[in-house]
Amino acid sequence: MTLGLASAAWASGTRVLVVDLDPQANATWALGVDPSVSNLGTGDALRADKSGSAADIIVPSGWGDDVWLLPASGDLTERDADPRAAASRRRLARALKGVTDGFDLVVIDCAPSLGLNTVNGLAAAKGALLVVEPSIFGLRGVAPVLDLIEEVWSADNPSLDLAGVVLNRVPAVSSAARERIDELKKMVGSKSVWSPHIPQRVVINQAHHERAPIHSFGSQAKGLTDTFDGLLRRVRKAVS
Repeated sequence: MTLGLASAAWASGTRVLVVDLDPQANATWALGVDPSVSNLGTGDALRADKSGSAADIIVPSGWGDDVWLLPASGDLTERDADPRAAASRRRLARALKGVTDGFDLVVIDCAPSLGLNTVNGLAAAKGALLVVEPSIFGLRGVAPVLDLIEEVWSADNPSLDLAGVVLNRVPAVSSAARERIDELKKMVGSKSVWSPHIPQRVVINQAHHERAPIHSFGSQAKGLTDTFDGLLRRVRKAVS
């Protein structure tokens, strides 16, 4: 989802900053930056706990001048489990203070976990976008995330809200997936489930492998690029 939004931004000339808070650093790698323990990144920005500290850490991505990156760093896993960091839930917000002014959009990519890194991401965000696969396991993870969003809203970030829920890897025809989508709408409300949904497409994996924007694949990705263009418009409206 993060890379699809970044690709839509790339195609539309929207200046975007991607903040990679996932220790696996998949977004960092796919955006053309090789993650390394020795490189400065989000872990360093969190550790600095200083207003605007991310300014000296963000780097241009491999996608061009409009797509910038605060790369993941090798110490994010340790930070997520460090009890001493528990009191520092707004470090990312401080690190990004003033830095985000130069961008049309900031996308914070969080790991599929509910640790301190995700808390920092939510505490710095204007809106939370929940990405869910229409499966039993996908739906099981929704309630804990909603609880965390409410907790961070109450304790750290009164501006935070659930911007929406995006369905990912939706099969073209599946009665089971349809049932899961109906269950999801009952959980969060029909209006919170955004359209269009992101379909299962091989070209997505190809784009990640080639470390290229999905929009650069032209007609091979037609339909999919329209989906991400539509989602980008909804994101920008939700956080404006």
